[in-house]
Amino acid sequence: MCICEKCGKLVDEKFYFCPWCGKSQVEARQSENTDLRYRQREDIIKANRYDKIEQMKEVLDELEQELSVLVLSNQMHN
Repeated sequence: MCICEKCGKLVDEKFYFCPWCGKSQVEARQSENTDLRYRQREDIIKANRYDKIEQMKEVLDELEQELSVLVLSNQMHN
């Protein structure tokens, strides 16, 4: 079910036109689908960014450990 943009009444998904006022429902559905796809894509992008940040954190942790070893080694040799 969707709501007609013109008269505000509920319209079953099987109708291409509002049975009360005759307004086309196709454009409204396309707009809703576009908004939904946009939001889904936005969520995927956010998830990918989060994954990349987590990978970067892991690499930084490894580099920090290596740096600590190098600093300790340098201190022992001096």
